[in-house]
Amino acid sequence: MLQVGSVALVLILTSATTARIWAGPPELVALTPSDLHHVVPPVFEQAPISAVEAARLREKAWHSGCPAEIEELRVLTVSYWDFHGVARRGLLVVNRAVAADLLSIFAKLFAHGFLIQTMRPIEEFAGDDEASMEANNTSAFNCRDITGKPGTFSNHSWGRAVDINPLTNPMILNGSPLPPQGSVYADRTQAWPGSILDGSFIVNLFRAQGWTWGGEWKNPDYQHFEKPGH
Repeated sequence: MLQVGSVALVLILTSATTARIWAGPPELVALTPSDLHHVVPPVFEQAPISAVEAARLREKAWHSGCPAEIEELRVLTVSYWDFHGVARRGLLVVNRAVAADLLSIFAKLFAHGFLIQTMRPIEEFAGDDEASMEANNTSAFNCRDITGKPGTFSNHSWGRAVDINPLTNPMILNGSPLPPQGSVYADRTQAWPGSILDGSFIVNLFRAQGWTWGGEWKNPDYQHFEKPGH
């Protein structure tokens, strides 16, 4: 058993999975369904923000003037397949208005075998979006400006946006990948583990729930899905 934050993980690694260690682009190997190792029953549930979590949010990711009150947010516990094909559980902080959408979406992604490298709340990165992206971390709520538009709240500030595998699905801002390490993955004709490509299962799944994909924007943000409600 491995304790990560407040989540206990039971891991079973076989020779099939240990051969697929994340070590940069040359080592990436696509997993097949037989490589996925279901260890515990998957969980997709939501809970109100606890007093402990609220304190962490106020310290790291929420501040006075944020458009969403902490009471509007929920913590989702979500099962996902990591890049080794091992079942894990992660945490997402989202607006209560989109919690049911995201639980349904991530349950279907799990059933489909979509890979996610890691899923930790942004406060574990001190609210630093760049650090979270560099770690290829999937996250949602973060009270911050739109990248490249200072003074304008991102939909992450309402908890109505999620970034998935942001290193392998970088934003391309005026021709430059963000994070910069994502330049390896800027060629969207290539499929990497956890890639989000036009016409793919994950894009169609979010669209079916009424979400917008940033990969269609003038400055494409391939990691980003949002469902504004304001």
